[in-house]
Formats: sequence, C-alpha cells, structure tokens
Amino acid sequence: MAPLLPSANHTAAAALRRARKFLFVRLQRHATLPDAEFSAAFESVVVAIEAGLAHEEAVMETLGFDGLHERRAANALLLASLHRIVTQVEAGDAALGRAALAAACDLLSIHRLTTDLALVRARPLVAAPAHLRAGWAAGSLAARKRKI
Repeated sequence: MAPLLPSANHTAAAALRRARKFLFVRLQRHATLPDAEFSAAFESVVVAIEAGLAHEEAVMETLGFDGLHERRAANALLLASLHRIVTQVEAGDAALGRAALAAACDLLSIHRLTTDLALVRARPLVAAPAHLRAGWAAGSLAARKRKI
C-alpha cells in the first residue's frame, strides 16, 4: 500500500484549526481583562471574530465545503448579535459582553468540530507520488523485514 500524504483539504483544515486556535487564545485573553478594559476593547474582539470567520468562509468556499451556506447564515447571526451589543458593552455592561463572548466561544467550538469532520469526510488522503515512495521504502519496517 502506498504511503499517504495530506491532500490540499487536510492542509487547509490544519490552517483553519491554527487560525481558530489563535482566535480562541485572543478571546480567552480578552475574557480575563478587568471590566473597564474588557468593555473598552470589546469592539476590537468583535472585529477579530468577523475577520476570522471571513477567512474561514473563504477557505471553505475554495474547498467546496458542502455546508457553507448554512455556516454563513450562522456566522451572520453571531456577528449581528455581537455588533448589536457593542454600544452597550462599551458603555460599561461588561457582564453582557462576557456572556456574549462565552456564547460565541461555544458556537465557534461547535463550528470547529463540524468543519473538521466535514473536511475529513470530503476528501480522503491521497497516495504519495512514486518518486517520493521510493526513498521511503528503505527506511520502512516492511523493507527491513524483507532484508532479513
């Protein structure tokens, strides 16, 4: 059996996971701020979420992601909700912002799982080209057993 290499989808899925991880780190860092700082910087977090989702949607579109229409609708609802409360949070309602941020993190976690599953199911690993397999055989366990 030929060794398997990641397809473009798996590489894209890894890039999406990495971008999502950086976004989560930012959101978690923001959640630990004192109320005044949290409220003052809330809009910048909403903008970061919006940019992250736009990037994710662009990659999904490139890959022909089946659930893109539904994902865009969910993203639009999330962003509309966040944009709607920016003024209140900036006015000092940090509790509202924290609740919204926690809900956004939960939704983004669900999105991460469904995206990974869909991308893995969409396109399997591809066989490595023959010129790459030739160099691997000498170091493989099967090759060593044949020499014995």
